[in-house]
Amino acid sequence: MRPSIHIQAVTKASHRKRFLRAPLSFFAQDPCYIQPLEAETGKWLRGKGAWFEHAELQGWLAWRGDQLVGRISAQVDNRHPQRNIGQFGFLDAVDDQQVFNALLETATAWLQERGAERIQGPFDPGINNQCGLLVEGFTTPPALLMGHALSYYQQRYLDYGLQPVQTLLAYDLNVRFQAKPFMYKLVRRYRPKLVIREPDWSRRDAEMEIMRAVFNDAWQDNWGFVPFTQAEFAEMGREIKPLIHPGWVHIVELDGEAVGFIVLLPDVNDLVADFNGRLLPFNLFKLLYRLRMRPIRKARVPLMGVCKRFHGSPMAAVIAFLLIEQLQIHSVPQGLRQVELSWILEDNKGMRNIIEDMTGTVYKRYQLFEKTCA
Repeated sequence: MRPSIHIQAVTKASHRKRFLRAPLSFFAQDPCYIQPLEAETGKWLRGKGAWFEHAELQGWLAWRGDQLVGRISAQVDNRHPQRNIGQFGFLDAVDDQQVFNALLETATAWLQERGAERIQGPFDPGINNQCGLLVEGFTTPPALLMGHALSYYQQRYLDYGLQPVQTLLAYDLNVRFQAKPFMYKLVRRYRPKLVIREPDWSRRDAEMEIMRAVFNDAWQDNWGFVPFTQAEFAEMGREIKPLIHPGWVHIVELDGEAVGFIVLLPDVNDLVADFNGRLLPFNLFKLLYRLRMRPIRKARVPLMGVCKRFHGSPMAAVIAFLLIEQLQIHSVPQGLRQVELSWILEDNKGMRNIIEDMTGTVYKRYQLFEKTCA
């Protein structure tokens, strides 16, 4: 008889190390898997960062005898618009329904103790971070800060009773795109009213606050959205600033007011694929060298927004198009070839139409799941 499954709470440094490195064995035979940098994932387990000013997270490990067979986290966010929802994330495990059930039951019980009536996931750890389970697009590596999964995960979720509640899309866009003629007609009509500029990084805090205000306004009606706090957005700005290339961040203004912005980051995943998640002490220098010496062929747009009052209007389409076009103007001379626009809600028809008019195609699909607590 097989040993029973033992669930261990992550409470100390040795547990955190096991949690961070667990996927390396589960994905050992998957050539597309790239281990996330431990410095990035580890902060969530250590309770570090502005997100924890309004949220709480707990992690667990699953053991069968002396074999590590899975991991999971559960988290509650006091800023979530629906306070009866708890979330799970960082769920990776061997292909064993008993392991998935034990992990999800543990996370559910912890969330119920904190008032949750429904569980949703995966979120690593929230809606403004990495989220969604990959269900299509397993044959290519994930882009920067996007997830990867093994093909059996979806069925394990369904067999536990989780049901899809939302679908997220990742678009692949050739940066040498040509939009349809009607878009250029719209641009000629509205472009004189708009000013496009790069941020003044000598005023980083003020510029980040401008972009935060646009983002929160633009996304406020989206499914499950939790607004960024000032501290969260400023923290994120500090983290991504070393990756930002000249001409890869733009703000659009109308009558002196910011109404849209976009951030493009180099997809460094291929540069860190051989790091196995470890950046310090020596891999940091390797990464900096590779960033300087290797041309960046692929990038990702993780942040973009157009103010809500323009949604569904020709002006919104023009603002979004101009922002993406700026990336084309500045990135093509730098050697960029492909851009991932992610993630996009499947029911966001306006944004999807704009991207598809530029010949963007869906190449990865992610799902979020939900279950009523028993």
